[in-house]
Amino acid sequence: MSFDWEDDWPVATDNVFPNSYTNKYNTQFKEKRFNNYKNRRIEENGAPGDCEKMWIPTKFVGRVIGRGGSKISDLKYESGANIHVTKDTDENKTLLKIFGSAESIIKATQLINEIAQDRQRTYTRNQPGSSQFSLEPVVTSSESVPTTKPEKAKFFDMAECLRQEKEYWSNFPEIKKVFYEEHPDISALTEKDVKEIRLEKNNIVVDRVLSTENAAAIPKPVLTFEQAFFKYPEILSELKKANFEKPTPIQCQAWPILLSGEDMIGIAQTGSGKTLAFLLPAFIHIEGQLTPKEDRKGPAVLVVAPTRELALQIDKEIKKYNYHGINSCCIYGGGDRKQQVAELKRGVDIVIATPGRMNDLFDSGDLYIENITYLILDEADRMLDMGFEAQIRRVLYGIRPNRQTVMTSATWPSGVRRLAVSYTKDPVQVYVGSLDLTATHSVAQIIHILHEDDKEKIFFDFIANMGPDDKVIVFCSTKAKTDYLSVECIMKRLPSASIHSNKEQCDREQAIADIMDGTAKILIATDVASRGLDIDDVTHVINYDFPKNIEEYVHRVGRTGRAGKTGESISYFTRENWANASELIKILEEAEQYVPKELYDMSERFASRQDRRSQNPKRGFRNEPSW
Repeated sequence: MSFDWEDDWPVATDNVFPNSYTNKYNTQFKEKRFNNYKNRRIEENGAPGDCEKMWIPTKFVGRVIGRGGSKISDLKYESGANIHVTKDTDENKTLLKIFGSAESIIKATQLINEIAQDRQRTYTRNQPGSSQFSLEPVVTSSESVPTTKPEKAKFFDMAECLRQEKEYWSNFPEIKKVFYEEHPDISALTEKDVKEIRLEKNNIVVDRVLSTENAAAIPKPVLTFEQAFFKYPEILSELKKANFEKPTPIQCQAWPILLSGEDMIGIAQTGSGKTLAFLLPAFIHIEGQLTPKEDRKGPAVLVVAPTRELALQIDKEIKKYNYHGINSCCIYGGGDRKQQVAELKRGVDIVIATPGRMNDLFDSGDLYIENITYLILDEADRMLDMGFEAQIRRVLYGIRPNRQTVMTSATWPSGVRRLAVSYTKDPVQVYVGSLDLTATHSVAQIIHILHEDDKEKIFFDFIANMGPDDKVIVFCSTKAKTDYLSVECIMKRLPSASIHSNKEQCDREQAIADIMDGTAKILIATDVASRGLDIDDVTHVINYDFPKNIEEYVHRVGRTGRAGKTGESISYFTRENWANASELIKILEEAEQYVPKELYDMSERFASRQDRRSQNPKRGFRNEPSW
């Protein structure tokens, strides 16, 4: 017999293990492999037995699944049926497959209907009677259905549900969205002029993500603050106080679109000015509503951000501007909950929230969201990466459907597209540069190919040679590594700070304050600091541990070279990172950076291994190229 190894996992090339394995372990291995195959088949096609198919409104899928899949697990346990949420959709409906005995199928459909009926009550409060919506099963294959079908459970009328939902929201005040008047200088621009301006502004590209017949023309970009806000002198005054010279490319195009009342998806590199791009139109939107602020209940604007640091930074940015007394509140996990609730009760215009605390205060009734008319999902791609989609969707169900929605992202993955389709209406997509992933060109990217054991010595050699004005953010892959390097820096009496998700919120805030004011010259962090942190004078970023995906690499690099300055990114790249070599080469080549020969070699070896695995997936590789 032969026996091959790969990545420390044994792969048998025939039906028996080596002599060092007993028959007991051989049997357990076979059973485990069979059970994995069986579970995978059940996940894809359902368990053997009866099958029922049913469609539910897509907006209720998150409620059926629950946080982290907790609700669907309870449904399976209570009913005895296996419930599979498929990827099949039809307009606004999603297909569910329910497998099991006739009794368990009926029980599962009844439980799902109860969930739907409970959700509907949020739209029918203070109205007589209860509404219904359809969860009528749609059977598409008679072969998977029992020959004698049990009596169907009673289902609800979806049309009636949607009618009552529409009637409920019709009782709310009208939303005013359009506040834009085109400056005469912009009106005079020809289509050729507009194309040239967009090309000069780092190749701004605009388009309708969802093509709609008779859609309004996309507003032209502006070149100055005065052209965007000549009707709002208070805004111009605040911009002057902030000493801004001219709009960034994303701002040039975003302000006319958002002031025109359009939904927008803004895609631009980190540090490109996306925050101000959506904040200033939000100020004008709040002040321009028909209902006076004192007569409104709850906030008018909700900003959802993936991390506490980004949420706090947005709140700090809002507080820089004094426009008609507009105030804000930042709610996030780790902060004083009672204080946050008290701020909400006193009344705020803008709420900046992380998804977890937002759900918490929404469930408790302390966060009133039905008067929100301007919604911002900031760093949407990061929120999806962190698994917040279900939490976001759950709250968004309770916000007015005719709101104005803004999504910002640095990348355009499929998950962000799915959110855009679900929660925006005929949005204008604005992306600066290219939809292909790129790193900022103001940063020199240096790649060190080395062994894991050599990292620490090279890192502290670099720290020992730092200049007096240098400031460094060091990224580690784990909290334990972050703590280890932090302790080592302290032992060497180096002015450093550290943050990760397990630290107390007060310690995280203090660490950010220390690196910003120069008390600390070294910030050691996990990826909680890779997005949103706006520290202008960071001179270096060190990837002590290379990130698991290339998107995070781009965001880490973006922590330096901000606000027109230059910076340097240093990455320690080991054999364990070779799966990222190919994508890293593309990023480096696009930015015209030096690519080490070893990186090309690693990329070729990894591609060769993948080819061999695809040709014979059951075999391992004995003669893997040596490091």
